[in-house]
Amino acid sequence: MLLLAGAIGLGAAGLRVRKDAPKRPYAQIGVAACWMVALLLGGAAYLERPGARADLSSDDLAKLEAGIDARIADLRNRQKAALDELAELQAEDRLLRVIATEPTHGRISPISRSEPDEPMMLSQVVRVVEANRLGTRGKLGVYFDRWWEYLSTPPRDGTSAGGVFPVIVGTVTLTILLTISVVPLGVIAALYLREYARQGLLTSCVRIAINNLAGVPSIVYGMFGLGFFCYMLGGYIDAGPAKPMALGSWWALWGAIALLSILSFALGVLGRKTTVVGPSRSGKLAGTLTLVTWTTVVSLAAWAVATTPYFNGFFEERLPEQPTFGGRGILWASLTLALLTLPVVIVATEEAIAAVPGSMREGSYGCGASKWQTMRRIVLPSAMPGIMTGAILAMARGAGEVAPLMLVGAVNLAPALPVSSEPPFLHGERTFMHLGFHIYTLGFQNPDSEATEPLVWTTALLLLTIVLVLNLAAIVLRARLRAKMRTSAV
Repeated sequence: MLLLAGAIGLGAAGLRVRKDAPKRPYAQIGVAACWMVALLLGGAAYLERPGARADLSSDDLAKLEAGIDARIADLRNRQKAALDELAELQAEDRLLRVIATEPTHGRISPISRSEPDEPMMLSQVVRVVEANRLGTRGKLGVYFDRWWEYLSTPPRDGTSAGGVFPVIVGTVTLTILLTISVVPLGVIAALYLREYARQGLLTSCVRIAINNLAGVPSIVYGMFGLGFFCYMLGGYIDAGPAKPMALGSWWALWGAIALLSILSFALGVLGRKTTVVGPSRSGKLAGTLTLVTWTTVVSLAAWAVATTPYFNGFFEERLPEQPTFGGRGILWASLTLALLTLPVVIVATEEAIAAVPGSMREGSYGCGASKWQTMRRIVLPSAMPGIMTGAILAMARGAGEVAPLMLVGAVNLAPALPVSSEPPFLHGERTFMHLGFHIYTLGFQNPDSEATEPLVWTTALLLLTIVLVLNLAAIVLRARLRAKMRTSAV
């Protein structure tokens, strides 16, 4: 309660000092100091609130463990019953065989290409068609029926037969998540580099680094995604920090962060001093120190969050047998591909922003608009067709990548779809099937590759069609934006 009262008091003091902030720079520094200390005390009051660390008694813990053991025993019994029933069905299926013969070539219904003398099982029969008795309408019906089966059913027989519905869902979901992740980040980065960053050596080095990232092999991005997203970030979400900091040291670190934040704000306020010819030497020095101190503050804050003693993970009870976010999944795959395609979006957006006439900016400033209002209402709408071009290129490249996905989430046969009708609807921790990886497994990892050759070519055609449809949708949206810009200009 004392911490909460102190936070409220300092917040009120900050509001009172704020009245004098426009008059004196030191009042602004006082506002920042009051609010920073208030936030620190408020956070301490919340984390150390009564009942925040309620521990279970030994009796309650024993009851929970007994309930968990009973639940595990029940699930194991149900699993054993299901396996016994499956074994009975498989034994019955082996007894019923189908033999189809052709007058000139003999038997044409083997169980597989690798076992040509073994008749196929009854469960392998999908449909029976009397081809010689079908007319043109009947043949078209069978043709479209097979296409519908291919697009709407899951794979069977170890993905060597059946449809590709889970593969389509995984590919489209991954592409949508990739676009949602990379476009805002790329636009923000390009807008800052072009309009806000001071053009100098540091900005030039950043642009060179972005251009070099476009040439990094995709498998390197996959290794980075596996190490950073899957193991580091996912492991933190599952089990919390591996080595949490001591409580006293952690709060001392936050105190240092608060002091550095106040110092950074003070340097930023003092660095605004300018002369007739521009910023003074002391202002430039203060600006450089501000950048260094804010970078230190962000780094220390990230370290404090990564080593917090107040977080033990969301799924610690499932470790180490079944990691949730600490393994491969579609969320980490989409973020990995977002990093892979980020240089494409940044470069395309920068070129689009640079193509906006300077007279439009000057006219906006002349009407009294601020820099952000000019960016939001003039520059970004005018550059939107170029931004959409970057998004199209990102989708086209991300949808066809396979090497990173082999490391961060794509599997040969996924047990469940990454999207469902049950909350949270999008399951980012689940593995998924991808058309590019499906082509690879069908053509090069299947023991009966000759039988799957038609599926390989059909899946490749389907992948090209999906990429084309997504690109056409983006192109239509870009054309509408251009037409809207022409109409508004007239």
